[in-house]
Amino acid sequence: MLKNPVFWIVIVGLVLLLFGASRLPDIAGNVGKSLKVFKKEIKELQEDTDISVDDSTTRRSDGGASTTGTTESTGTPTSPSQTADQRRDETTTS
Repeated sequence: MLKNPVFWIVIVGLVLLLFGASRLPDIAGNVGKSLKVFKKEIKELQEDTDISVDDSTTRRSDGGASTTGTTESTGTPTSPSQTADQRRDETTTS
C-alpha cells in the first residue's frame, strides 16, 4: 500500500486541502525540527547506555564494589538487561 504512488498522491492532495499550500513550508520545517530533536535524544540515550555499561563493567573488574548493577550516586540501574519493570520495582521499594 505504501509503495503505491496513487496512495501518496491522495495523501498529498488531502494535506493540501486541509492545510493549504502556504502552510506546507511551515509544516515541513516543524517536522524537520522534530526529527532533529528526536535523533539527538536517541543519540544521547545511546551514549548514556554505553557509559552505564562501561561503568558497571569497570566496577565489576575492579573488585566488584557494585554487584547489584546500580550506581552509587544516583541509584539508577546500569544493567541493560534489566527490564523497565525491575527498575520501577527498585525505585518504589527504595
